[in-house]
Amino acid sequence: MKLPKELRRSLACTNIEKMMGTIRRVTRNVKRWRDAGMALRWVAAGMIEANKGFRRLKAHKQLSVRRAAFKLTTIA
Repeated sequence: MKLPKELRRSLACTNIEKMMGTIRRVTRNVKRWRDAGMALRWVAAGMIEANKGFRRLKAHKQLSVRRAAFKLTTIA
């Protein structure tokens, strides 16, 4: 499926590096990981913190149009 240039550019750039850095920053002072649940809670806290800094996609309005077009092609 062809995507508009602006939407393609927006989807090509992700915030995964920023999120990973924020998780490292949030969890760096934990000295002893007691169990997997504790690790999941700290990672979730880091993801919530990173989410505050995410920017909206420039072409976010085009996503709903593409979603509708995708549904039509999968139904047919």
